[in-house]
Amino acid sequence: MSRRTPSPGPLSSRPIGPILAAARGEAGLARHGYVGLEHLLISLTLPEAPETARLLAEHGLTTQRTRDAVWLVVGSGRGDGPRFDPATLLATLGIDLDQIRRHVEAQFGPNAIHNLYASPVGWNLRPRGPLCDLGPSPQLKRAIGNALGHCWDNTPPQLHERLLLHTLDSDSHALSAILDELDTPIGPVRAAVTARLRIAS
Repeated sequence: MSRRTPSPGPLSSRPIGPILAAARGEAGLARHGYVGLEHLLISLTLPEAPETARLLAEHGLTTQRTRDAVWLVVGSGRGDGPRFDPATLLATLGIDLDQIRRHVEAQFGPNAIHNLYASPVGWNLRPRGPLCDLGPSPQLKRAIGNALGHCWDNTPPQLHERLLLHTLDSDSHALSAILDELDTPIGPVRAAVTARLRIAS
């Protein structure tokens, strides 16, 4: 019987945690059911990523305009993942997920849910359920992998620009829909990011 390799752990624990935490925050604010490239795009317009924020603003992608477009695209079912988070869906059945989380934490401790899924058995055998944090979309995982290589503990120079480039190069239908809503062709934005990376290197 072969042993599986250990779980890589949550994305938020990696050096790129701050920008991913901002993306997760955007997904949570919108009550979307996942964290995707759509939310990463918003986070790359924030002051925490000044280089990409300036570049995107030059092409009309300000934080508010980008956020509005993401909400419109995901809300209309054109996102890369579920429109609604588990709490919103369960609330339609009269189930208060936050109350359940509080009860679990009171009974078993503040990190009980995380510890369950982070344990060697948990991550192998238990599917992630509604009590967990929002999961990243496959497109987001791929863009991060392409930007960082195989070592997600790595933080390369011009990290935000690299993330933006691989976001633009992704196979995300949602991202295309967002850029269409913003009337922003992808070519000039990609060319500007590539030029910035070429100058920096």
